[in-house]
Amino acid sequence: MEKNYESIKKWLNINVILIVSNILVWLVMCTKGDTRSAQFMYEHGALYPTNVLGGEWYRLVSAMFLHFGAEHLISNMFMQYFLGDMLLRALSQWKFAVVYVLAGIGGNVASLVMMIVTGDFAVAAGASGAIYGIIGALLWVVLRNGGKFESISVPRMLLATALYITYGFTTEGVDAWAHLGGAVIGFLAAVILYRRKVTATIEQWD
Repeated sequence: MEKNYESIKKWLNINVILIVSNILVWLVMCTKGDTRSAQFMYEHGALYPTNVLGGEWYRLVSAMFLHFGAEHLISNMFMQYFLGDMLLRALSQWKFAVVYVLAGIGGNVASLVMMIVTGDFAVAAGASGAIYGIIGALLWVVLRNGGKFESISVPRMLLATALYITYGFTTEGVDAWAHLGGAVIGFLAAVILYRRKVTATIEQWD
């Protein structure tokens, strides 16, 4: 019985809960219409400058849990599962949740600001800002541990971060500013929340 409880506890963490939440939201949305439609997503909580500036600030959060079609959802959740699992080895459940939410909101704010500055408005949605926040947080964890955390090193994290962000800026239809904003906020959140604890014989992470 205790072994079963530990097995459930291992798999039922905040990262998995957030992934399941994203999937459930997408499934519910599918029963209402076509999630690949910008108009449909706009009507159901996606980010759009005129709405947010008009007082619908909740879209900075709701847009984090909306995805344009199955491919968008699967690619994001696949990335979140593996990156989130790594970050959970360094942060507690609640700190992970704080990083995720703040980075998601920060990414949406960055996207909103750039749309206003450029005048190029678009319907935006997805968890990628939060996921890039995980990348930013992992970068700080690696730096804080002297350049290596488990199998992750500074060169590897810097290369991965640069490649992910470059991909956003060079691929059509990808909200690069949400990625960059999320990564920056995730990094800063980790600077505040992550502390490397060292005892005489054991190193612990929280």
